[in-house]
Amino acid sequence: MTIMNEINHEQLCIYTNCSGKMCIKDFDDYFSRVWTVSSHFGYNELFDTTQGDWSEFDFSYLFNIAKMASQLTAIDPRSKLAWVLPNSKFKKLTDFYVSSKNMITTESRQLEAFFDQQQALDWLGVINQPCYYADKI
Repeated sequence: MTIMNEINHEQLCIYTNCSGKMCIKDFDDYFSRVWTVSSHFGYNELFDTTQGDWSEFDFSYLFNIAKMASQLTAIDPRSKLAWVLPNSKFKKLTDFYVSSKNMITTESRQLEAFFDQQQALDWLGVINQPCYYADKI
């Protein structure tokens, strides 16, 4: 599994880390494990892409993810999703997802891209990131 998640119930935050070669199957698994779980409603998410290998990822699949996400009731449209990117070259990942989301008229959560994890955590409103989490999925 190349997309790992840690849930912090105190902070109402999902910490997601990508590693290894990224593929569509990873996103399908991640989607069903995290975004469809109603107990995560209201949680913000830090999505760290910095350790993933995106060289062969089909970014057009993100349109499908955006469409499926727009139909979920388990995602709070008032929550935030912060993507941490390794460098500006990978900003196309979030730009494409934002473009895909904008084509769908359903209200959805805010998304911002950052090159610095602490800035992403600040935007999410996470004050102190502990060295352990309540649940790993």
